[in-house]
Amino acid sequence: MNPAQPMHPDERALKLTRALQDYDLDALLPLLEADLRWPRKQLHSNLRLIFAAAQQAGINLLRPPEDFQTWLQVPLRETVRGPGTAKVNTITARLSTLSQLYNVLMDEGLVLRHPLRGLERPAAQRTPDTLPAREDIARLLVHAEDDPALHAALTLIYHHAVQVAELVALRWPAFLHADGTLLRRRTVTRLDEASYRALDRLLAGAGGPLAEPQGRIFPYDHNDALRTRIFQVSRAAGVSFINPARLRKAALRDFVLTPDQAGFIGEHTFELARTLAQGLAPDGQD
Repeated sequence: MNPAQPMHPDERALKLTRALQDYDLDALLPLLEADLRWPRKQLHSNLRLIFAAAQQAGINLLRPPEDFQTWLQVPLRETVRGPGTAKVNTITARLSTLSQLYNVLMDEGLVLRHPLRGLERPAAQRTPDTLPAREDIARLLVHAEDDPALHAALTLIYHHAVQVAELVALRWPAFLHADGTLLRRRTVTRLDEASYRALDRLLAGAGGPLAEPQGRIFPYDHNDALRTRIFQVSRAAGVSFINPARLRKAALRDFVLTPDQAGFIGEHTFELARTLAQGLAPDGQD
């Protein structure tokens, strides 16, 4: 069987345009699944009611009207139980997915402005947050050493606050072996020694720097694949499951990082995130 040929950019743009004009998620999501990095079923669930409401109201998703944010408040909060019944975390997940969709459409040149820019997000419903203890993180990293990909992923998240979305999208050309720098979504990060060693070990398995591999660095297709592997190794290590978001916050608590090293482009945003992380208690403490 011949491998599938990459789609011409004009053909891709035409298919994306048609899918959005037809409010057709079944046609849209296969084109964007690799960019959005979430299971298609979850993407469909997050966008389904918004697309249905847009179709009913005749909203042009490629050229959203000026009052798009106001209009969006109703489908964001709707469920099968009726209007205004969605929980805060459901609303947040829908907004996040829709925002990622428009990020991709802007990159593709199909929309000129991000229609959600400036939209205030609802405060998430959560119990008081805690961060994993340093000892538990260290134990998890030790138990992950037999899995070079997982060990490198955890090290990058913990040492440089790498987001899962940028982690799973990383390709080998983004890692400059000669000086230990990593091209990330927003910054260029000079890796610390532990992160460099972890990636260097993984690179050796891909043929080494002279082989100049071009593929993806990590084998995880989406967030759930990485979370599942962390869960498995956490059980083996005898520690509570440490999700990637909490591990990122622990990076800001445990390491002295610059915004570039942590993947932040703004000093103010970085300081807010670091202050929040340093104010959170480890598990088991008040």
